[in-house]
Amino acid sequence: MLLKLLTLADFRNWGKLEWQPAPGLNVITGANAEGKTNLLEAIFFLASGKSFRTHRDADLARFGSTSFAVGARIERATGELSLVLRWDRSRGKTLTLDRTEHPRLADLFGQVTAVCFSPEDLSLIKGPPEVRRHALNLLLLQISRPYYYHLREYNRILAQRNAHLKKLPPTASSELALSVWDEELARHGAELTIRRRAAVAELARWADERHRELSGGYELGISYNPSIPLTDPPTLEGAQTAFLQKLDRNRREELRRGITLSGPQRDEINFTIGGRDLRSYGSQGEQRTAALAWKLAELEFIRSHTGEMPLLLLDDVFSELDPRRQACLMREARRGSQTFLTSAEEIKLTIFPAAASWHVAQGELKPL
Repeated sequence: MLLKLLTLADFRNWGKLEWQPAPGLNVITGANAEGKTNLLEAIFFLASGKSFRTHRDADLARFGSTSFAVGARIERATGELSLVLRWDRSRGKTLTLDRTEHPRLADLFGQVTAVCFSPEDLSLIKGPPEVRRHALNLLLLQISRPYYYHLREYNRILAQRNAHLKKLPPTASSELALSVWDEELARHGAELTIRRRAAVAELARWADERHRELSGGYELGISYNPSIPLTDPPTLEGAQTAFLQKLDRNRREELRRGITLSGPQRDEINFTIGGRDLRSYGSQGEQRTAALAWKLAELEFIRSHTGEMPLLLLDDVFSELDPRRQACLMREARRGSQTFLTSAEEIKLTIFPAAASWHVAQGELKPL
């Protein structure tokens, strides 16, 4: 996959931009707060329909603007395509593919794929469970339109169910009224659980391989801990039945507390080294290495499901890595991903003599 042209209009601090990056490694330097990370954020927005820095689309609009647009021309194995993803305060997000407007945002997914690694990704290990669930969602959205559908429907039904839980008194009639939501919640929830479990199992194998390279042989364990108990082997029907049973058991307590107590919104992903939980007992270095191994596994995951290497976005990570980990990361970049690397230090350019070099200053992006 090759990003041949990126266009921005009122995105973050960029008013207007047309950029033709190089096919291989693109190193983008500049002082802090000049907009380097915003370029990577725009590329990732095209891949996932979401930012890796905020949950609010309105935050991406330039100060004073009520809309923005991110566009690209992409070369893939199947040919070239152009796309524009727009956001407007009144309309929300709209997608244009090859000059044709598409009513479904789901048509975006799979057109562009990207893996982003930034210093904030350390929270993937030490942060709360929702950080890991969000990272997994962003990955699966890029390779599975059905996953987007089930996630959207699950979140919609969950919000409605929780709203009713807050209103209903803890009575038998309330329990009966609540069960109206359960069948659909369990159907979509089971789909998410089965798909997440399969993805984590696949990611765990690649992450362990990369972690052994990065750490000198130490084994990394990654396991999926769903809120819904799964049979062995797990099945969609079994997951749905287990979810309905758990909803039934929890119904009285849910009415008392006003919230749904089980489901994919409570899943966890565990990282261990030698049986030690990395979130509680890992050093910062171990956590950083595990996070990097996960991101490298994302590259392989996307390649295996799409047949193409995704774009690799590296946001000022080299200052956080020792030479061994830097070398491992650049080996991965040279395996075929078009790579975008930001750095606040121009001295980093000496490490990448073959890179295309760009500098950001005062709202302009110029080649060096």
